[in-house]
Amino acid sequence: MKIVTELVAKGFVDGARGKGGGLRLARASSEIGLGNVVRQLEPSLALVECFGTQSHCLLDPACRLKGALDGALQAFLAALDRVSLADLVGSDARLHEALGLQAAARAIAPITIVRPPAGRERR
Repeated sequence: MKIVTELVAKGFVDGARGKGGGLRLARASSEIGLGNVVRQLEPSLALVECFGTQSHCLLDPACRLKGALDGALQAFLAALDRVSLADLVGSDARLHEALGLQAAARAIAPITIVRPPAGRERR
């Protein structure tokens, strides 16, 4: 549950303990960008040692790989920035079924109790 703690700490999810508690999104799913989630949960996106401040690579002064990898990382994050949580979940019935959302919704649906008319009780 470490990830839940991080999601709460970063302001993506609100959590409540106790009876009636649980988790819910802290803001609308359309306002939660995937790029922001990745940046917040993965503070070090260093693909190779030389991205860090303590690089000891002998090739660092002449290496062109660092620039290529940095460009790829920026493109990756830019692509994620164009996607919100709402885009991922949406109203895809197959996804809802795979996650058991329909079953969960049915399990908590209100129940209507129908009583027989007076004088016609079951025995």
